[in-house]
Amino acid sequence: MTARPATGTVVGLFRWILGGHLLGPVQRFASAVIIAAGPWLVSVIALGLVSVTVQPIVGLAAVEDLRLTVVYAFCIAPLVAGPIGAVAARLVAEESESGLIRQAPAIFLVAALGSALVAEGLTIAMVIIMGIGPVEVAAAFVVLTGAAALLWTSFAILTALKAYSFLVWSFISGIVFALTCIVWATRAGISTEILIWSFAAGIVLSVCMALIRVRHAAGGQAGDTVAAAHRLWSAAGQLRMVGWGILFAIAAVWIDKWVYWVTPSAARSDAGFAHFNPYDTVMFVAHLSAIPTYAALLLFRDGDLRRGVERFRADVRDGATHARLRQTVAALSLSIWTGLFSVVFLQGTLTACAVLMAPAAATILGFNFDQILTLRVGLIGVFFHSIFFVCCAVILVCNRSLVFLLLQLGFLICNLFTSILFYVVVGFSAYAFFTSALIAAGAAFVCAYRALTSLDYLTFLGENDGIYARLSHALRDR
Repeated sequence: MTARPATGTVVGLFRWILGGHLLGPVQRFASAVIIAAGPWLVSVIALGLVSVTVQPIVGLAAVEDLRLTVVYAFCIAPLVAGPIGAVAARLVAEESESGLIRQAPAIFLVAALGSALVAEGLTIAMVIIMGIGPVEVAAAFVVLTGAAALLWTSFAILTALKAYSFLVWSFISGIVFALTCIVWATRAGISTEILIWSFAAGIVLSVCMALIRVRHAAGGQAGDTVAAAHRLWSAAGQLRMVGWGILFAIAAVWIDKWVYWVTPSAARSDAGFAHFNPYDTVMFVAHLSAIPTYAALLLFRDGDLRRGVERFRADVRDGATHARLRQTVAALSLSIWTGLFSVVFLQGTLTACAVLMAPAAATILGFNFDQILTLRVGLIGVFFHSIFFVCCAVILVCNRSLVFLLLQLGFLICNLFTSILFYVVVGFSAYAFFTSALIAAGAAFVCAYRALTSLDYLTFLGENDGIYARLSHALRDR
């Protein structure tokens, strides 16, 4: 039974209501949605605000520059913050499980600043190569990309601490602050760079709130940043295959858009951003259909999956017989495939509804006939990509890091070459992403099934890092 708050405590009453049996699941799902698609949601809100409030004031060209700045920032930032945030979250999760969260603030700070600096370096290189300007817009673009990298890292750290409620409210607070800045800028005399700075300010506020929350979890301790940097570097070496896999996974989702951006059919905004609006907008809408699936997978990971894995690890620690371990593996496999089938069924249902509603959505969004067909193919492609995503999650549970890396690299290469092929042969279409996702989903399912059925072998021999580390040291000593 949920404990009631102290009498007269408004904050306690509010938390009790949100954490109850009625709204508790809603809160957890909302936090999972933000974790899975926070930067996407920021982009949607940004583009919505641009379309509604800014265009009559600054004109269509400035609106296009602002929209593309947000898109580019949230394209570059996760390429860096995704791998670094995953490594940092792993370290913080280990501290959280041990009950000694002393270095979490320092790990967060080092990871966030490191990812932001690298992301800004990549952005500066892109500004120089593409000739993005004027200088004010380019500078705001660099800062927004760094802020997006900070945001992505903060999501990973708060997820590791299971601070889901705080994640939701800090995110909302940042968005509200950004809206306030935009309203003020509209009254004071608006420009494209001021709008970009306003969004960056809201994101930075969310990150600062996250840092305060992490420090509070550590008992007010700041931690040793030098030691945290050493730990992060060491963990990055150990998890390098996972990190590269995450990088390839993020790049693979964008690679078909990048192909269109460098073709003769691409357009350039006044600030110099390349884009292909007929395809970019359609695929952005298609990818939004997968947000509930990613959120449901996060909830499954923190629920049945975590409990099943903990039971298996407990049997290993207790020295259970092989027959007992095989029973636990069978039960875990059944639990995982049942949960993942529910997730895939959810995505399939949403995809079917979205495909049927595509003409109505196209009318609202102003799509032409070719874009309607592309949207439908893209939605089906996103469905298969969701299957690929959940199967890769199973592969990571089984510690098959190299398989995960190869699958993501294969999907990236396949999406790249099919995008070029279909552009040359067909032209504007989403068949490249659909074909690549279909092939990748089939390969990932086979790998996930094999890995899960041999989890006991992988735990003791196949993926036992300790055995191969000792063997490597022994061979080096010889």
